[in-house]
Amino acid sequence: MDLTKEKNKELKKTPLYNSHIKLNARMVEFVGFYMPVQYKSIIKEHEAVRTYAGVFDISHMGEFLLESKDVIPFLQYIMINDLNLLEPSKGQYSIMCYDNGTVVDDLVYYEEAPEKFRMIVNAGNIQKDLEWLNSHIRKYDVIITNLSDKRTRLAFQGLKADELLQPLVNVDLSKINRFYFAHCKLNNKPIFIARTGYTGERGFEISFENRFAEEIWQELLEIGASPAGLGARDSLRLEACYSLYGHEISNSITAIEAGLSWLAKPKEGIDYIGKEILMKQKSEGPNRIIVGLNLLDKGIIRDNYKIFKNNKEIGYVTSGGYSPTLKKTIGLGLIKKEYSEIGTELKINIRDKLLKAKVVSTPFYRNV
Repeated sequence: MDLTKEKNKELKKTPLYNSHIKLNARMVEFVGFYMPVQYKSIIKEHEAVRTYAGVFDISHMGEFLLESKDVIPFLQYIMINDLNLLEPSKGQYSIMCYDNGTVVDDLVYYEEAPEKFRMIVNAGNIQKDLEWLNSHIRKYDVIITNLSDKRTRLAFQGLKADELLQPLVNVDLSKINRFYFAHCKLNNKPIFIARTGYTGERGFEISFENRFAEEIWQELLEIGASPAGLGARDSLRLEACYSLYGHEISNSITAIEAGLSWLAKPKEGIDYIGKEILMKQKSEGPNRIIVGLNLLDKGIIRDNYKIFKNNKEIGYVTSGGYSPTLKKTIGLGLIKKEYSEIGTELKINIRDKLLKAKVVSTPFYRNV
């Protein structure tokens, strides 16, 4: 989409804005930022990650530092996952819920020390998350620092990510297991590097001071990574069936309905926000659930298309699109649980036509 000069003034730019312009990226508005949706081709950028390596600017996402003696008990109260499963140098994926079990945000936090955690949150939820966290500190001794605008964040993802990145860093990447992290140097520049990602491929997410942004970006391109935009990031995450806020999870969908019941831990003796309804839904089962979808007729599944069974509306598509890896249309949908069995045939309303689809197992693809 084209943006007017007036609109440009209202949008934030990441430290790599000029680098994207130099690469002739197609820029779009995304959650208040001016971001690259693609450089040359979404499909080629997608395939580069699956077969070699790609680098994404994810500086629009939020980064907080939580410090002081009550960080762990505070996060145990705020998060649905169990921090007792953590240790220093390890991260954890989790969700913050409202009392009714619907989602404030999904995020990753990393334990740098028992009294120091780094947290990465969704770009569109930065202010909301800050307000939510601060409004629940109350008796807890916790200090939250918003580093979002002070640091650059990149996702370096792909089949060859380790091989390409290893010569640049002074740490053995093979020893950084899934969701673990390290503080090290990339060509003598200090970075925070974690084995996490949103593509379903091996790779890393990296954070560092803004002053190193263009230099590190260029170094990653020079070792062979393809610049990749929001388009490829979305198709990659859809194949891997990673939830996207506002789609599979939101303030109207619970973590259990989203198929993330494995995140909701009982945490005996700990009363966390949303626990009562989440444990109830986990025990009894939700009335609706996210499922994988394949379109059997010719067409493309898109967000919010209505799903039918026996001419009755039973849900809607939360995410959909063409899968460059599988060479077919795939999607995720929130439907009534009684129709969620794998193999169940459904119909999706696409441009006023009811096209055939079926429920399939997920993820569609994952290599981590």
